[in-house]
Amino acid sequence: MAIDFSKNATHVVAFPSKVASAMGQYGHVINFVMNANVDNSVLGTKGTYVSFDQYNRVEVADNKVEGVIREINNSEGGNYVEFTKLDGQIFFVYNTPKSPYPEVELRDEALFYNASGDVTQGMELHLGDLVSLSDAAFTGTPAVGKTVKYSAGKYVVQ
Repeated sequence: MAIDFSKNATHVVAFPSKVASAMGQYGHVINFVMNANVDNSVLGTKGTYVSFDQYNRVEVADNKVEGVIREINNSEGGNYVEFTKLDGQIFFVYNTPKSPYPEVELRDEALFYNASGDVTQGMELHLGDLVSLSDAAFTGTPAVGKTVKYSAGKYVVQ
């Protein structure tokens, strides 16, 4: 992961709270080679094969993924989204943010993003999987019970 030193940087803070493939239950965990700077929380599908267990990430087309906001301001500091529609094999992009700096202000997860060229985990999603997303992941205001549709790297509140 890369760190953004620009003033007031706000990247998405995400966590695969209840993603079956991340817990080793079922589904694949693959490695994506990033072709652009992206935040944790973006979705992808397998693109061209790069090397053993590495694929280029392809952005998910509009209207392929939907979910419902189940909780806001959860214990992880985000909003829980449960996936209710997954059209095809869809992966949740996530790398654990780790700061090489001892200063507390440089450990803020909102400073981190996946840089172009980075190799990042992609966790296969299944209906009912739950992820935690900060407000920066959404277009619109998250509220319990609202539907979200994934479009161009954002979760659009309906």
